[in-house]
Amino acid sequence: MDYLLLGVGEAFDAPLGNTSALLTAESRLLLDCGYAVPGALWAHDGDPDFLDGIYLSHAHGDHYFGVPPVIGRMSESGRVRELAVIAQKSVFDKMRDAVELAYPGILAKCRFPLRWIPAAPHAKVEWREFRLAFAPTTHSVSNLAIRVETAGGAFAYSGDGMFTRDSRCLFSGADVLLHEAYTFEPHPNHADIPGVIAMAAEAKIGRLLLTHLNRDTRVRDRDRIDPAILPEPMHSGSV
Repeated sequence: MDYLLLGVGEAFDAPLGNTSALLTAESRLLLDCGYAVPGALWAHDGDPDFLDGIYLSHAHGDHYFGVPPVIGRMSESGRVRELAVIAQKSVFDKMRDAVELAYPGILAKCRFPLRWIPAAPHAKVEWREFRLAFAPTTHSVSNLAIRVETAGGAFAYSGDGMFTRDSRCLFSGADVLLHEAYTFEPHPNHADIPGVIAMAAEAKIGRLLLTHLNRDTRVRDRDRIDPAILPEPMHSGSV
């Protein structure tokens, strides 16, 4: 399984884009699709059939406001095959509302079906060649971290929020962990950088990648962070 980070920034960090990862095996799964993601996605591949599914961790704009233009372009470009959306029911409903708000009537005109695949805490889902599992984090809205496994390895992604006992277990032994880490200091709705680094070591993570850093922290305190765990947009690798 290959991965490509389309963006590594927080909600308002324009140069880095919203955090999003594209996983590719036999199928392609996009992890989160904020408002800054579509341009990076299309620059990588503009084929309307390119994506097989989208995972949405939670209902904040920098994680799902990119879905309306993605669906709009797919529809305009003639996609007819199913697109899976993996999300909590509340997140899926808000996504559909956002699509209709952005482009009224477009869902009725689409020639391709949207298939909702439920995500829930502690659930395990088999979709195509991927095995998916989910766990809650501590965030201002309900957020589910995800673990994506294939025969080759495991990629884990936190979405937003401080890790919990459940998400720590979910991440354990993953080949790659993409985890948000907002500041060096504790934060009520986000993970802190020292805490994530310590957790990843305890959980025996193969490779940790920090994302969604506060834009000022990333600039001001960059020298305090190992560059090997601080990726730039379009960083890629495999598990």
